[in-house]
Amino acid sequence: MRCLPLCYLYRLQIFNGKQNYCSKATKPGGFVPGTTGGGFAEEPPIGTEPLTPATANNSAAALANAHRLSITSMNASKTQARLGTPCLPELSKFILPPKEARFTVIKECVTVTGRVVWTHYFNNDGDANFNVVLDPQYKNMLGPGSYSTVFASKYPGGPAMHMETVCQGPVTSTSKENVGACNGYNGPNFKPVLPKIGQHIMVTGRYLIEMPEMPGGITELHPVYEIKILR
Repeated sequence: MRCLPLCYLYRLQIFNGKQNYCSKATKPGGFVPGTTGGGFAEEPPIGTEPLTPATANNSAAALANAHRLSITSMNASKTQARLGTPCLPELSKFILPPKEARFTVIKECVTVTGRVVWTHYFNNDGDANFNVVLDPQYKNMLGPGSYSTVFASKYPGGPAMHMETVCQGPVTSTSKENVGACNGYNGPNFKPVLPKIGQHIMVTGRYLIEMPEMPGGITELHPVYEIKILR
C-alpha cells in the first residue's frame, strides 16, 4: 500500500505524455508558476489526462493523480462525516500484500452515491464487484483510466467508480495475491444488499487508485465498508 505523502518541493510536468522532473518551489508549499500551488503541476481537464503506462503505486503519475483526487473528493469526505457512515479499515487485512501493493490509497473512508451500471458476483478471489456512475457532486473522483476505451471495453455503462466488496464468495483463485486472503473473515455479510443494475445506492469504503489495472489507473472503493440501497 502506498498512502499519499505530503509532497512540497517538486512538481510533475507533463509534456506530450512524458514526465519530467522537476521544478522547485521556493519554500515548502510555495507556489510555482504554472502549478496549482504546493509544488504540484496544473492538471488537464478531468477525463482528458494522459493515460500514462506507469504501474507502480509510488510512481510520479500515481502520486500526482492521488493528489488531485484527494482534493476533488472533498464532497465524499463531507458526506461521510455528515452521515457518520461506518469506516471499517480492519477489512483491509483481508487484502494480501501482493495485491495491496497495486494500490495508491487516497483516503481511508469516503461515502458516495450513484447508479449501478455493472455487476459481477462473484470473482474467483471471493470479491463481489460492481460499478457505479457517480452522482454529480462526486463526478470528479474518477481516475484517468476510468474514461478510457480500455475501461469502456471491459465495463459497460460508461465511466464509473469500481467497487470491490471483499470475501463475499468462495476463493477459488490459485494466485499468490488471493490464496488464504479470506481465512478467518469476520466482516459484514453484504450478500443481502449487493445491488442490482439500475439501483441508486450509497457506498462507503476506502478510496484508492489502482494503476496496474489499466493505463492511467482507475479509482475504486476497495474494500467497501457499507452499501445502502436508496431506490
